[in-house]
Amino acid sequence: DASEPMVSDFELPTLLGIDDVDRWSPAGFMREQLDRSRLRIPLGVDERGHPVDLDIKEAAQGGMGPHGLLIGATGSGKSELLRTLVLGMAMTHSSETLNFVLVDFKGGATFLGLDELPHVSALITNLADEATLVTRMQDALAGELNRRQEYLRAAGNYSSLLEHEKARLAGAPLEGMPTLFVIVDEFSELLASNPDFAELFVMIGRLGRSLGVHLLLASQRLEDGRMTKLESHLSYRIGLRTFSAMESRSVIGVPDAHQLPNAPGNGYLRSDVATLTRFKAAYVSGAYRRRTREQRQEEGRQQV
Repeated sequence: DASEPMVSDFELPTLLGIDDVDRWSPAGFMREQLDRSRLRIPLGVDERGHPVDLDIKEAAQGGMGPHGLLIGATGSGKSELLRTLVLGMAMTHSSETLNFVLVDFKGGATFLGLDELPHVSALITNLADEATLVTRMQDALAGELNRRQEYLRAAGNYSSLLEHEKARLAGAPLEGMPTLFVIVDEFSELLASNPDFAELFVMIGRLGRSLGVHLLLASQRLEDGRMTKLESHLSYRIGLRTFSAMESRSVIGVPDAHQLPNAPGNGYLRSDVATLTRFKAAYVSGAYRRRTREQRQEEGRQQV
């Protein structure tokens, strides 16, 4: 059955090729070099069971990024996909290469516990009730862009973090600067109550490419009116099940995400203008259970 992978549930470690989390050592999985695998992880599988990768590098480096949009209605698996993305990136990149700023406007459980990862520079939740936090976050992110610009200039007038990293890996005596991945959940509500935040997102959209700052905006719904200036900066799009066909069309260009099955994790990834991939997302929130090698092999056979 060609659609079998679309109904199976499978865990992220399986996709990453990690047989046994107990014995897993990060060293063998780190993507530190400036190659194709950096900032790229499997999100799930396609209809044939092949891994579907999200690559947040910019198009010039063969990626789909640097910035993106994720829309999914209640129950579509949006929070789980965000957790999968953060954990997958953290399991394959050291905290010296990649850091996160995780923002959950509503203060839900999306990023719960992830602040224990060494990669997470800041976890900001419940902004809905904390007006001062919103201003502080705005200042902190604008300040970080500024700091990166000044550092690259002072370190040797580097045009981008990529040029700086190439020089560092070639032996120049430079300190490393991690890529920063900013993920904002419920950004629509954030913009509804703080419209001027759109300016900061546009600034990250414009400068992030050269400064190594990537942005992923996630929300249950998409409100077109607030997206006008941002639209052109968001290159990859992920549409889980949407509330309406119109919303699906706004996100991925076609109405299909509205027709997705109710089971969480079903979605489409639009990686560029011409490419739309149907996928079923891996998950990370299942209870961990120890399994024998035989059990794991049997599960793997069932999923192929």
